[in-house]
Amino acid sequence: MVTLTRRNTLALLAGAGTTAAGWPLAALAADPPIEIDGFKFEPTMTVAGKALQLNGAAVSSILSVRTSVVALYLPRKQTTAEGALAEPGAKRLCFYSLREVSAKDLSNTFLDRLRQNASREEIAAGFIQIAQFGSAFSNRNKLSRGDFVTMDFNPTSSLTDIALNGQRIGEPMQGENFFRMMMKIWMGPKVRPATRNGLLGDVSGATGAGG
Repeated sequence: MVTLTRRNTLALLAGAGTTAAGWPLAALAADPPIEIDGFKFEPTMTVAGKALQLNGAAVSSILSVRTSVVALYLPRKQTTAEGALAEPGAKRLCFYSLREVSAKDLSNTFLDRLRQNASREEIAAGFIQIAQFGSAFSNRNKLSRGDFVTMDFNPTSSLTDIALNGQRIGEPMQGENFFRMMMKIWMGPKVRPATRNGLLGDVSGATGAGG
């Protein structure tokens, strides 16, 4: 077993590529996964060939019933909603379903939250994409506990793809502004603070009620 000596500590503080013991700094400094209600989100993810960092994770609810645990991945960590929404490049929103939920109810909840948190101008500009987004879920009967949904934005194609358990559902949706609007489902101004704050890196309330 190698002891982390004063020399190794100084190497870390100095930003050296490895410690004196030969440990890669990236391995020592890597953030641990975040686990909520038995579901784990890894600290890094690759989308469209780009390395993303786990910005945060939180519980999300429908009518005060905990329905999913959601995570946000960005190229750089952001601690404010404004910074997260403005961050360019590849992005991922993803969630695990905590219980069986009607896909129609889930779709309707997402669309309601878009109306509550996005501006009229955003909704008008993204009308086609919103319809595509809603139909991706409404064409299914239900989501079961443990089902995993990913929503990935590719900056090269400027398309957002949705996948359920690794299989694409629905049609790709055009535009980075649409993905930013979709982010507001979980971090808009009328979302419960516990959910928004969790996605911004404050996981202290991640096991509480979410928005």
